[in-house]
Amino acid sequence: MPLQFTPLRRSAFPIFIGGFKSDRMKKVSQLGISLGLTFLVGYLIYRGVPDWGQAWRVMIQGRPPFLLAGFGFVMLHMLLRAMRWGVLLAPVKSAIALKNLFSLTLIKYVINVIPPRAGEVVASVVLAKKENISTASVLAASLLERILDVMTVVMIFGFYLSFFSHRYVPSSERGREIMADVQDYSLKGFIVLCLGFVLLGYLLQTDKWLRRVPASLRKIVLPFLEGFRGLQRGGVLLRAVGLSLAIWIVITLQLWCMLHAYLDKFPFAGALFLMALTVVGVAIPTPGGVGGFQFFMNLALVNFFADYLSSLDPHSQAAGISNGSYVVSMVPVILIGLVFLNREGLSWSGVSRMATARQG
Repeated sequence: MPLQFTPLRRSAFPIFIGGFKSDRMKKVSQLGISLGLTFLVGYLIYRGVPDWGQAWRVMIQGRPPFLLAGFGFVMLHMLLRAMRWGVLLAPVKSAIALKNLFSLTLIKYVINVIPPRAGEVVASVVLAKKENISTASVLAASLLERILDVMTVVMIFGFYLSFFSHRYVPSSERGREIMADVQDYSLKGFIVLCLGFVLLGYLLQTDKWLRRVPASLRKIVLPFLEGFRGLQRGGVLLRAVGLSLAIWIVITLQLWCMLHAYLDKFPFAGALFLMALTVVGVAIPTPGGVGGFQFFMNLALVNFFADYLSSLDPHSQAAGISNGSYVVSMVPVILIGLVFLNREGLSWSGVSRMATARQG
């Protein structure tokens, strides 16, 4: 009996081609936006630096002991992030191997170098497969990490405003505008996050609302909520908060060491302010946060800490310091992350497919 082939419907081809075009157009638009922002921030930095030759000379003259200490804090920061990830996933699966958490934490930073910065998505998918747990739960834990990060930074910045801001007042009108904007958005963001935590706590406490969710969606929502179960366990939540505080103190120490590599003295409290402000720059969706970090660090140094810079050309000096700090903080992490990426058997095409599928 001859084999029977069922002909494909004509409508299937436009749907497939349309989906392929849609994904490709989405990637192109994300890349375009990211590169556009990079050029814009780069132009703003270039325009604000009088002497790039001087900036380069400052950058390569950093004192090695402080740069090495700064890099040491970078790696400690990565280790603490890996530990916190494991703590938040403990209600889903206990005793996840720290080496897996650490390697995938560095892989996140490598993948975030390229648009659409889907490091958290890809790392969560890989970890879920390695540990045989729900991807949605791991994604939820990663989202909870970001929320804890924002709340911790806002709390540290509030501490700075309460006890140290009067010592390092803005030295320019622009600095005063920056301080007013940061205070305003920090307060609003903190209120929104607190309300979000209250709502999430309610959703975790009762399942009555789940009855109104369609069964098809419930299969997705329930595993996702499992990633937030750490909020219901006092011990898990306390450890996660403690690790979050440790992470951002270590990041501040990292910045403080970088600054001491270029300046004879710089206050630790000033590094707290720089940490809070550079977080805004890194959040700009440029590849690896490049440009945004330098731009906001330059703003802070010139407009708040000019007394610690050279009076002859503070803008060029600030550019050299910010570029040197970025290179020492990010380049080694990316190189080590590439080694782990290769060890996991991941390729850029596979990473792209994984990110596209999960975003869809």
